[in-house]
Amino acid sequence: MFDDPPRLKRGALRPLNDRQWRGDVAAVLDRFQRAFPEIEYDVAWNVRALNGVAWREPGQRHVRLYGGLVRHRLIGLEACALLLAHETGHHYGGPPRDSVYEWMSCECQADFWAARHGVRMAWVGNDAEARHQVTLGARQILAFERSMIDSGADWVRPNTSDADCLDHASPDDRYRIFMSGAGDGA
Repeated sequence: MFDDPPRLKRGALRPLNDRQWRGDVAAVLDRFQRAFPEIEYDVAWNVRALNGVAWREPGQRHVRLYGGLVRHRLIGLEACALLLAHETGHHYGGPPRDSVYEWMSCECQADFWAARHGVRMAWVGNDAEARHQVTLGARQILAFERSMIDSGADWVRPNTSDADCLDHASPDDRYRIFMSGAGDGA
């Protein structure tokens, strides 16, 4: 499903048994579960993959973040929120669609939707906090992705088959997409 995670520096991941962190992440998950009750959210804490995923089963939508990503020390709660919104955006972001999984929004569209709508819906009624979540989360994701590239990871694999949507934007382009989405809508 995913490539093996790149070699990480010792201490790059928070301990698996960090109760405070797991509780804080659970509170963010709860916000999304309440905002989007038709989606089942979870974190696969024991999986070291540096990713997340959205998928559908008959009658059920899912969003999962993997432990390698959520436990990485460059990923804060704000990035967790933006990443949950991104995966939710695959379900609700609209066109352009992924070139393989035609039911879901492509990566860039999911990023835009996450910053414009997803985080704001999880922080309903508090636009200032939603904007803070997006802005800080986008910075954290940018630092994380740059770190992965610096470590030699094959992080950016753009899809050139669809001119409307670069499926895996560079970290800097992704940051710009998040900030564009945050514009007037977050």
